[in-house]
Amino acid sequence: MKTPSYFRWLLLCAVVCVLSGCAQRRAPNIDDFTWNTIGWEKLYYLDGSRYQGTFDRTFDRDGPGTYTYPNGDRLVAIFRDGMVVGRATVLYADGKKYVGEFRNNRLTGKGTLFFLNGDRYDGRFVNGRRTGRGIYTYGDGSQYNGEFYNDQMTGSGVMVHANGDRYQGSFHEGNPHGLGRMEFSNDRTPLEGRWEHGDFVWPQQLRR
Repeated sequence: MKTPSYFRWLLLCAVVCVLSGCAQRRAPNIDDFTWNTIGWEKLYYLDGSRYQGTFDRTFDRDGPGTYTYPNGDRLVAIFRDGMVVGRATVLYADGKKYVGEFRNNRLTGKGTLFFLNGDRYDGRFVNGRRTGRGIYTYGDGSQYNGEFYNDQMTGSGVMVHANGDRYQGSFHEGNPHGLGRMEFSNDRTPLEGRWEHGDFVWPQQLRR
């Protein structure tokens, strides 16, 4: 007795489903996708945020999409099960732009932050703040290369000013603070010693 055709069809579908479930999916990257937002499905949230993109059957963000926060910031990313996968782009309402890594839906990892005034930061982030090693390049050509904490130049680093002056040493909240050396481009005598909140104070301490 021959197996009915519809039973063979069901068996074939079952085999295809099993094989497709066993296949491993490569984690997508934001650089792999280009898309047109026209015609996407939209989802609005009670906090005022919204999402435009693709969903899975449970309405989790899944695939390429744009999530807009209540303050107007926009996250352009690839999602899987509601989580950002790989690199992403954040377009801030104030004009800044971030391109880089996300971890656990948080802006954490290595990335680049572009400022509206021409400044640029390349380095590490933790929960959206510049923390760790990084390079901050100003629009006028000045550049800081060193440690950051909580969006501030804090730790050891080197600041080269647009006029050629160069400071190397300790920083705290954006200013030379601690031991450091300032070399001048006009051949002035370098200042080496202790700094406090941007001021050189070593000679005063020596006279005490």
